[in-house]
Amino acid sequence: MAAAPFLATSLAAAAVLLLPLLSLLALPCSRAARDILPLKSSLVVDGGYESNTLRSPDGTFSCGFYSIYTGAFTFSVWYSDSADKTVVWSANRGRPVHSRRSAVTLCKHGSLVLTDYDGTVVWRTDGEFPNVQHLQLLNSGNLVLKNSTGSTVWQSFDSPTDTFLPNQLIPATAKLVSTTRLQVAGHYSFRFSDQSILSLIYDDANVSGIYWPDPDYQYYENNRNLYNSTRMGSLDDHGEFFASDLAKHQPLVASDRGLGIKRRLTLDYDGNLRLYSLDNLDGSWTVSWIAQSQPCMVHGLCGPYGICHYSPAPACSCPPGYKMNNPGNWTQGCKPIIEITCSGTQDVTFLLAAPEH
Repeated sequence: MAAAPFLATSLAAAAVLLLPLLSLLALPCSRAARDILPLKSSLVVDGGYESNTLRSPDGTFSCGFYSIYTGAFTFSVWYSDSADKTVVWSANRGRPVHSRRSAVTLCKHGSLVLTDYDGTVVWRTDGEFPNVQHLQLLNSGNLVLKNSTGSTVWQSFDSPTDTFLPNQLIPATAKLVSTTRLQVAGHYSFRFSDQSILSLIYDDANVSGIYWPDPDYQYYENNRNLYNSTRMGSLDDHGEFFASDLAKHQPLVASDRGLGIKRRLTLDYDGNLRLYSLDNLDGSWTVSWIAQSQPCMVHGLCGPYGICHYSPAPACSCPPGYKMNNPGNWTQGCKPIIEITCSGTQDVTFLLAAPEH
């Protein structure tokens, strides 16, 4: 007779142990991350673009249509858990597509093609790749096309926009270009210079110049190695950035150096290069390294003829006799209030600005 209570107790204990397992089995299959887009398939804006995405197997990255403003989208890769879904790569940064009938399709000939609402091709992968089987978003944030043998025939890592990710190689041909507040390419770039030095460069139609490392110092004073031919760099999982031009191979190191932190190296709209670390609790980013500690040293920050000063944050002004070229946009600098012809009949005075301390 004593066996019945024992049996009931055993069954109850077993039920308690089985409940978590049964609850996991009851999860809908739709919650599983989809990291692959098969051949002749599409991602579309219509019908819920926020759910019509790819997601890396570990959930770190997502890929799909990203809303930059009402009715305008880019085809992008972003950090899934960041509070603002921080974009790390875009196919069509300067040419967004519309909100209806836009799609990205892996065509039967192996090209990935982005089309607008009217069928206009906005972007496509260069070349056609035989035997392509699928598009895949990797845990690294790299978006790749793979063929029937599993080989990668195209990858987004080869065409970065404004961000390098950990373990993404930075070869001689790669460069970052800043993104403006209007989500188009800016005038700042991060790349290897003609002297094989990784540099921050300001470049517009009228002027071009390096502003990091400090152009007033020799390369050895900037702890750089001029005599290298490899032109290669990379950010590792510890938060250390290595490059072939860094003297004695000394890395640039994040203030929170260590494993287990999600990071990105981004050339921001203000022309400064920053290494960011993600806070997993609230999805915010903190700066763990910065290239230019003095923002006013960034070329073109206040535009042509503009003066950058600290009060206490960086601020722009025009010299006497000048006014803003475009009120509200300091990147366009200043212009003379009156036209100076230098014909010899006008009095011209030169002003010498005192250095700030």
